Amino acid sequence: MAYRFPIAALALALAANLSMADGPKEAVEPQSVALTQETISAPTVQQLVEGIVRHHPEFRATLARTDQAAGLQQVADAAFDARITQDTGVRASGYYDGSYAKQTISQPIAAMNGELFGSYRIAGGQFPVYEAEFDTLDLGEASMGIRLSLLQNRVLDERRIELQQAAWKLLAAQSKQDVELNKLVYAGVSSYLNWYQSFRRLGVIRDLVRITQERFSGIEARVDSGDLAQISLTEFQSTLLRRQLLEREAEQRFELAKQQLAYFWRVSNSAMATPQAMGQPPQDIGWPYKAPSIDLSAFDDQIAQHPSVSALNAQLEQARNQQRLARNEVLPQLDLELKVARDIGQGIEPLTGNDSIIGLSFSVPIGQRAARARESIAAAGVRELEFESVVLTDQLRRDVALSLEALDYGRRILAISREQEAVAEQLQRQEQERFEAGVSDLFLLINRETAALQAHLKSVDAEVDLMRQELALQATLAQLLPSA
Repeated sequence: MAYRFPIAALALALAANLSMADGPKEAVEPQSVALTQETISAPTVQQLVEGIVRHHPEFRATLARTDQAAGLQQVADAAFDARITQDTGVRASGYYDGSYAKQTISQPIAAMNGELFGSYRIAGGQFPVYEAEFDTLDLGEASMGIRLSLLQNRVLDERRIELQQAAWKLLAAQSKQDVELNKLVYAGVSSYLNWYQSFRRLGVIRDLVRITQERFSGIEARVDSGDLAQISLTEFQSTLLRRQLLEREAEQRFELAKQQLAYFWRVSNSAMATPQAMGQPPQDIGWPYKAPSIDLSAFDDQIAQHPSVSALNAQLEQARNQQRLARNEVLPQLDLELKVARDIGQGIEPLTGNDSIIGLSFSVPIGQRAARARESIAAAGVRELEFESVVLTDQLRRDVALSLEALDYGRRILAISREQEAVAEQLQRQEQERFEAGVSDLFLLINRETAALQAHLKSVDAEVDLMRQELALQATLAQLLPSA
């Protein structure tokens, strides 16, 4: 069955410009996570995907499995290689003292299950009458001929079917390789988005903690002067501790996301990147998975070319080949052999001259139950895969339709989230001005700051969640290898 990727309940709308201009500023406390520009440069999404394709051991293992399927194709093709056989007999004792040797070279051909052959046979001594076919002149006998199937195996046989099966198996392996790569890239880019989102959230919270710390001395001075009650300072200390706790939790999520991403970021064939080398996301992560269209019909070609569909179609062709082979077994066997031979040299007079031989063999089994049963089994297997192909295509169309619907709603939600963020920031600024003018209290200012924080975090989450939905759409379509 196809690999289907989770559809978010609410996909949030397209971020037109993934700028880091509103990202976190430098940390105040020395023990906090280092997020300076001097940290080792981290990859963009494109570089992450390229590293997975070139170096990740999971994908390289998949490539090795595909190479095995390619080797099976060579094995099947070798069934049509030329062969040399040697047949020798010597009477070591007894009344007769004859000996003979025969060498044959044969070349199978695909047409009519044919075989071209040429042979040389030489015999000497005395043979009994029932072994007279061994007699040749003193320079031996040369012959050449052809064998053909006229009924069973004429159109196809096990060798030709196996050659076709090997080609379909290779196609299926390549398609499954694409599916496995698609899964791996999806997991890697999902980890990247977790890392990117946690970094953005950490920056927002750090900005608020910095502002809170800067304001602390001013609140303390106003309390000492009697302008504010002592409870205001206590409340502000409680607020600062809550925000510092949020910062520590955000740092933890960022470090854990970095650890997860390090597994996917590969810079060589064997080395996994260290979390310390990940640094922080670049200002432009180079998001390559934007979905410009929400029209389902625009994705019909991609659904039809999905590697899971291709793999299932390859399995279906293999089943049809098995069905044709089963039908072939029901036919009678009728084989024709044409041969021309000539003895060379001196010896028995009747052996001089050319021989032309036509042979015809016929056989048919009386009972056909086993062959009929195999044909019936193969036909049922074909029907099963045909229905599975319809199911798979319908499932892909359903998943794409759900993703597109979510994207449409997500774009509307993002617009509202950004408006909410702008209004919350405006309210915070106005409340700050009123507090400084002495016409507002600290508690209301803290609430405004908290609301602005939540609005900013929701805006960040909206952008990243939308990228996750776009990623899920492209993963459903198995289009996670962006062009350079």
